Amino acid sequence: MTEEKLRALIAESQRDGFKVLFKQYQNYVYTIVWGRIRKIGSAEDAEEAVSDTFAEVFLNFSTINSGSLQAYIGTVAKRKAIDKYRKLSSEKTVLADDGELLNLPDDTDIAADSETLERNRLIYEKIRSLGEPDASLIIQKYYYDRKSKDIARDLNMTPGAVRVRLNRALKKLRELLKDISLK
Repeated sequence: MTEEKLRALIAESQRDGFKVLFKQYQNYVYTIVWGRIRKIGSAEDAEEAVSDTFAEVFLNFSTINSGSLQAYIGTVAKRKAIDKYRKLSSEKTVLADDGELLNLPDDTDIAADSETLERNRLIYEKIRSLGEPDASLIIQKYYYDRKSKDIARDLNMTPGAVRVRLNRALKKLRELLKDISLK
């Protein structure tokens, strides 16, 4: 759903509109959050940060400029993930490239983490380039570890159709990734 249509739906019914907004952006937000906290956090920690993100978005929705909803949501998700990371990590502090203070666990290998983040970013971009519903299928199956029947219910498909579509999407993804050297 486009941002304009989403804003119109929220203007008609905040409850229904925010449900659609959440459903549309939950995978996006979870991916951002999980990318930041996966080494030290649990799925529950990520879900809490996702909830905090949407709470802030819903509270400030009327102040978000038209055309910048996804960017705003991404920024809030990043901030909430950093807050959660800081809360979960030990007190070792490092200054990041952008001048932001990060708390890192004592056993953090910054170079390896940077390579991992870059690799994951490339993979995520390739997954997103597959389009919908293929990107959602892969994200829900391999990022969220959801079963085919649960994905099928959410996407109004049969479990068999989900498995077939997922198999085809993975073949396409393999082709997209074969030129990228992944360690």
